[in-house]
Amino acid sequence: MSKHPAILEVVQRVRTDVIGGAADTAKEITTALATLIRDTDGSNPSSLAMVIEEAVTDILRVTPSLAPPLNALHKVMGVLEEAQADSLSGGETRTSLLAACESLLQVIAGARDKVAQYGAEKIRDGDVVFTYSMSSTVWAVFLSAKARGKRFRVLVTESRPANEGMWTVDEMVKAGIDVGVSVDACIGELVPQSDVVFVGADAVSSHGTVLCKVGSYPTALIAKAHGVPYYVAADTLKFDPTTLIGLPWKVEPIHRDEVLTKAYPDQVSVVGKVFDETPPELITAVISEVGLLHPSACVTLMWQMKMSKKLNELLLKRSSGEI
Repeated sequence: MSKHPAILEVVQRVRTDVIGGAADTAKEITTALATLIRDTDGSNPSSLAMVIEEAVTDILRVTPSLAPPLNALHKVMGVLEEAQADSLSGGETRTSLLAACESLLQVIAGARDKVAQYGAEKIRDGDVVFTYSMSSTVWAVFLSAKARGKRFRVLVTESRPANEGMWTVDEMVKAGIDVGVSVDACIGELVPQSDVVFVGADAVSSHGTVLCKVGSYPTALIAKAHGVPYYVAADTLKFDPTTLIGLPWKVEPIHRDEVLTKAYPDQVSVVGKVFDETPPELITAVISEVGLLHPSACVTLMWQMKMSKKLNELLLKRSSGEI
């Protein structure tokens, strides 16, 4: 395992799920890798590559199917592979890698602003907006709409088991946006009262399915049944090109201690996973930095995304339980 403090810290933060949204996770992973690259002796390109691959493997072990972190790793590993193919020196390789990390951080920041701009257009003055769980991208949409002088009310539920919906409540209070909160079982009551639904995404597959916090799928079903538009705010870093090669999403189960106390006997099992999959037919549009897309159109952009051969090999090993 990598011994660098920046990698140890980000691995722990990903493992314990304290970072927040997928884009924020990608940002922290990219920043940690950039710190590792700066602090590693670049005189030997082979040694530099080994250190980076070790860190990437450690990050992969704890990272669920969040597309932005995986795309960030594809970017870093892809640049490393190009440097090796061009026989660059260690110093040149390190310079290229640091430039890639900086570019990626700029893309993450800029993409969210554009998604916010396009998403704000879908909120009208006086709307009731339902959102589920938490998404820094969705928060940016709301802040953009408020900055334009639009008055609207946000409804959100707890999003058990981790109660990320309460993070949204906190952010809306800080932003001065009218917000109401309820339990997840009230989704069937609250969504029909709303004019529009916004959710974030952890990953978008090549066939337009969206992976998000469990509860997003039933929210979409209710929205469809009542004719409420259901928008997914997701920049193209959320598009998962590994689904093009058939790799399944890695989704963690709900942990026993998140539902039951120790008073319950072992034969009472906790079932279910922390993310669910919303099929494309329930989604009005994916709001990305390139505009509003039908879910089936996302694959066109995935075909243009670079994938690291080495990272794909590691992902295959992870899928088979080898790492």
